[in-house]
Amino acid sequence: MDLVVFENNKPYVIDEFREGRFDYLELASDVAETKFFQFLFGHGLVEELARHYPSPRRRHHVPLWMYVSSQLSLRLHGSHSFHSYPLIIRAGGLLDALGPEVARREVDAATGNIAIHCTGFNDRNLEPRTTPCDQDYLRKLAKGTDPQKLESWYNHHVAQLYGRMGAYEAEGIFVGDGSYLFVPDNENYEGSKRLLFDEHNHPVSKEEEQKMTPAQRKRCQWRRCYRAVFLLHCDRAGERFVVVGLRVLHGDQAEAPPLWELVYEEKTGAADSSGQK
Repeated sequence: MDLVVFENNKPYVIDEFREGRFDYLELASDVAETKFFQFLFGHGLVEELARHYPSPRRRHHVPLWMYVSSQLSLRLHGSHSFHSYPLIIRAGGLLDALGPEVARREVDAATGNIAIHCTGFNDRNLEPRTTPCDQDYLRKLAKGTDPQKLESWYNHHVAQLYGRMGAYEAEGIFVGDGSYLFVPDNENYEGSKRLLFDEHNHPVSKEEEQKMTPAQRKRCQWRRCYRAVFLLHCDRAGERFVVVGLRVLHGDQAEAPPLWELVYEEKTGAADSSGQK
């Protein structure tokens, strides 16, 4: 087992950056993340998302808003691994946004080391808590959530929340976008397919492969994937967009029928939320 120890030493880190000696840079700063979550908590947006989340459980020893917040924090840091949660929660800004009643940092005056103390939400832990919730709680709840219900939650409740926040332009420009979601080459990814892709991650048919030169064929690789359809709302200037609907499909499933279903669902959902038929 490899043991990695982190020490808070800002002068050393600054010197290393000046010399160009770094392997990885985290884009989400703790200050920006703290302000982001303070905005979400202050406007009750996390509670609104959690209220309609399709939880697979009847009883919750940890509130759903903590689960939603933790998932958002992981995505802000570009992580899909629940094992990274303890590190991210310590280094990110969610901890400060939660407030001292949930978690607090304490700095040792002599050593400068930072210790994290979390009150938790139940009495089920035997050891002191160093994170607001356990990474295994996040993993099990995510695994138990029904995928179709999760998509429906996003396509309806999250999309309607965007509307109430004024995220949609009056002109109403929507774009359908098809893409591939690559996953590790593991057959346990149900419904995924192994397809041949060129160097630009474009799928290659058998006919196209036969027309390739040996050099072009060498640059291709087999990758396991799903297909996905996104319904995007954007402004005319093309400066921003919002994902208002999505469908994750089998690797060989056609994109057009799910896209039209998304358009219909978004249209009827918007009408329902405004009280019009």
